[in-house]
Amino acid sequence: MHRKIHHSSKETKIKTILENFAEYFSKARFEHLPPEVVEKTKLLIVDYLGVSIAGLKMDFPTMTVDYLESLEGVEQATMMGASRKVPAIHAALGNGVSAHALDMDDGFRYGGVHAGVAVIPAAMAFAESLQLNGKQLILSIVCGYEIVNRISKAMNPSHLGRGFHTTGTIGVLGAAAACGVLAGLNKEQMASALGMAALQGAGLLEILNDGAMVKPLHPGKAAMGGVLSVEFAKRGAKGPLTALEGEKGLFKAMADSVNTDGLFDGLGSDFYIMGQYIKFHAACRHIHPAIDGLLDIMRKENLSYQEIDALNVTTYPVAISFCGTSTLPETAEAAKFSLASSCAMAAYYGDVGEQRYSIDTVENTEIKQLASRVTSSANDRWAQAYPRERGANIELQTTSGKHFSIEVPLSKGEPENPASDEDFMRKFKQNATSQPESLVNQILDTSLALDTHEVSALTALLGKLKVK
Repeated sequence: MHRKIHHSSKETKIKTILENFAEYFSKARFEHLPPEVVEKTKLLIVDYLGVSIAGLKMDFPTMTVDYLESLEGVEQATMMGASRKVPAIHAALGNGVSAHALDMDDGFRYGGVHAGVAVIPAAMAFAESLQLNGKQLILSIVCGYEIVNRISKAMNPSHLGRGFHTTGTIGVLGAAAACGVLAGLNKEQMASALGMAALQGAGLLEILNDGAMVKPLHPGKAAMGGVLSVEFAKRGAKGPLTALEGEKGLFKAMADSVNTDGLFDGLGSDFYIMGQYIKFHAACRHIHPAIDGLLDIMRKENLSYQEIDALNVTTYPVAISFCGTSTLPETAEAAKFSLASSCAMAAYYGDVGEQRYSIDTVENTEIKQLASRVTSSANDRWAQAYPRERGANIELQTTSGKHFSIEVPLSKGEPENPASDEDFMRKFKQNATSQPESLVNQILDTSLALDTHEVSALTALLGKLKVK
């Protein structure tokens, strides 16, 4: 007997990238997170809070907080540095700006992106406005990092090479994902929110040449865009589901080459937040290998900055593109993207902490003279290793004619060269020295036990921060 096979006239609909992510996010649960992912997320929250507190002392965050606090609006969420609560979209914007101002926030080298400064401010503001708990916040942040890092990795390095600041262009997807998880969106609503987020992603790297002060606007707007996207999706707005891979989508508009192979590999089991690095220098990450190597040579050989006759750094092309200009900076913000100036500061002070980037340092004659003797270039060795390795060779010549050299494949703080829990705590406390010690300890303790607290327990402490 032969059976007749009926073919459906309807073809199986292929899910878009955003629909695949949305399906996972709508089903994600805190109980599915491994303990090490929860602990890493809490440490990254600590790191985010520390760089935000230090960032509040800088000019652009001060301007941002002053403006946003002056606006009328429902008091939903805590904006660090403000005297009262503000609408969640304003808290997300203000806190995103403060977090990136120091340029000491966490990142993911395979994507050339800083997910935290877009995801965490949006998630914290939204969670506080909904009166949610720490477990819900942690889950949302993990999900936000997941889409930011996976999409950024697929677009890197072409996206950066085209002149886009990935933290702003892709960070908004993570902010929307986090807020969508907090809002309990279903998969259709989540996909629409992500589509609307993709429409809002923006950030031009021209700020490396001019206007470095306002670079933090990129993650601030990304955080704000995530909140907006979810609020609209809750109300029934429909975003484009093909916003990434569509004929006129983000991929074709913002990159010459995108590799989506393995985009969803391990989704739900291989958490990309575990690949996050943290910074120990308040400068662009591309400068860190050179600073690490320089300071290592100086410590081992007991050298002073006066003994350095010349310094040559060989690194990967993206680092030279971002930070290799021979023109010395005229502002503190621009100095963060000057390899020569930052290396000279490191040699002069012995560190490149947040307090080093000031106009006095930029105008320091001895530092400028040393910076003028720092040269940099790229070579094939590092070009081929990028982004698996983001390193540098450092060659130092002393005034007495001695030569020293070192190779640094990965800066301190990368998963393969990890920061300890104590490193996280030390960095946080150093960045929060402007605050009362008792308040700093309360913020730290509450953050590290966030999975046992309401989000309001932490934000209430952040509302007590003292600013200039």
